[in-house]
Amino acid sequence: MKRILLAFLLILLPISPAKSSTLVTLTAPTTKLADGRFINNELAISISPGGSLGKALEITAASDRTWLIDPALIEEIADLADGYIYLDQDGKDVEVPAFNPATTWLIKLKSLSANNRVVAITYGAPSQAFLGRIAPGELSTYNSLSKLRLEALLNREVSAPGESNIEGQPALIAKNAYTALRKSIKITNSVITSKDVEDLRLGLAKTLNPGHSRDNALLISKSYSSAIKSVNNKLRISPGNYTITTKNYDLPVTVINDFTEPVSLDLIITTTNSRVLVEDVPRITIDGQSQIQIEVPIEVIASGDTSLRLQLYTPKGEIIGLEQRIPLRLAVISPVTTWLTTGMAIILLLAAIVQSVRRVKSRRGK
Repeated sequence: MKRILLAFLLILLPISPAKSSTLVTLTAPTTKLADGRFINNELAISISPGGSLGKALEITAASDRTWLIDPALIEEIADLADGYIYLDQDGKDVEVPAFNPATTWLIKLKSLSANNRVVAITYGAPSQAFLGRIAPGELSTYNSLSKLRLEALLNREVSAPGESNIEGQPALIAKNAYTALRKSIKITNSVITSKDVEDLRLGLAKTLNPGHSRDNALLISKSYSSAIKSVNNKLRISPGNYTITTKNYDLPVTVINDFTEPVSLDLIITTTNSRVLVEDVPRITIDGQSQIQIEVPIEVIASGDTSLRLQLYTPKGEIIGLEQRIPLRLAVISPVTTWLTTGMAIILLLAAIVQSVRRVKSRRGK
């Protein structure tokens, strides 16, 4: 009976909860364009003494603290340290040399968080509600890369991102541009794994931060659109213009790879009409920063003008890069035409000979 009563009393006794950790969140909407320039100088001001991020580190070390850190923010602060460029109110470049407050801020962050738990925030702090609905697979990729990026920056182990408490929706301009840009750079990243491609893929998450003003969202989204188009153009087909005078011809086609990595691709060629037939091209492999010329066998069916549509595909069958059109002028004389032309020439020659003989006879008769 005493044991039962003791157990009952223990159940009723209040159990003091474990002391919860103090959360310190470090994130801010990006002000960095895809080309590396900053659209203003707000980040540098923010980490300086008296700035919002500067004040965030005006604390003493404590063991009961958890840090929620956006790796995109830390990367951008690291970029400030060795000099940076930002745009003034007139849109002109302003170059700043080495920025010592950035180095000081990073050293202090590492010191304060050394004995604490650190959790990565999804790179760029995008709207997870939007990403979870539109591209959940891409959100998972962002989270995996965010953990790796923050570990490299802080040179320590960190926890993977969890659910975000960031509220709000991205700017409409960013939402409208995101899907097409994501698909485009994701395909390139499937065959090219260099850091510059990964940076663009991951950087798209920053465009979806709900804290962007409409103007900033427009500038940042446009910069990523331009950068992704430029990167994708590193895999391309060289244009040409040809006149073909033989029935069978090996058309030279040049494919260029300006990336440092080798890549394997399929080249699919279609025609705009039935004047010419094109054979299939085997899969091609192009070394990094090089080009390859392949000969495409074609057969001319009829003379006239036509075009070839050339498109590169990944080995998984996804379109990569832009379609290229090569105009062809087909000036092939068919065998029947050749026979008729030759026959007419012979007839004309014989007629001329007969006429000459008649003239000679006529002169002799006189």
